[in-house]
Amino acid sequence: MKLLPFFFLSLLASNQVYAETRLIDLDLLPSKTVYEVAKVTPLAVSDGKPSVILFQLPSGKVVPPHSTQSGIRLMTVISGKLFWGNGEKVNKSEEKVYEAGDILTVPEKDPHWLAARQGDVILQLVSLKMNEIAPGIRKQM
Repeated sequence: MKLLPFFFLSLLASNQVYAETRLIDLDLLPSKTVYEVAKVTPLAVSDGKPSVILFQLPSGKVVPPHSTQSGIRLMTVISGKLFWGNGEKVNKSEEKVYEAGDILTVPEKDPHWLAARQGDVILQLVSLKMNEIAPGIRKQM
């Protein structure tokens, strides 16, 4: 009889309620246009600033040369072919092509441009401080 209370407690513990995995409806999230050609949708915020962003660039559009001023970006190409260039002037002959699944680091204050020359491109950008980058990635920078 002394084991009966433990039996009921174990039943309660095994019936935990878990949150369901949910698909995010991006159409319900606030977005804005940047560089007059791309759409950004914040997915996470840290210290009041977007820290994870979905970046959508339609086919044929080019984001002009610019640089980031608020940390390193860890960028993942989610879909499409990203045409990327470093420097202060767009020069197609210097562009590198990155495909879905490629992960890049974008240094702070490093001028660059990007283009969607062969279809739409979707990127995920994560804004980080240098000390937040994994050591294995830092060695490759």
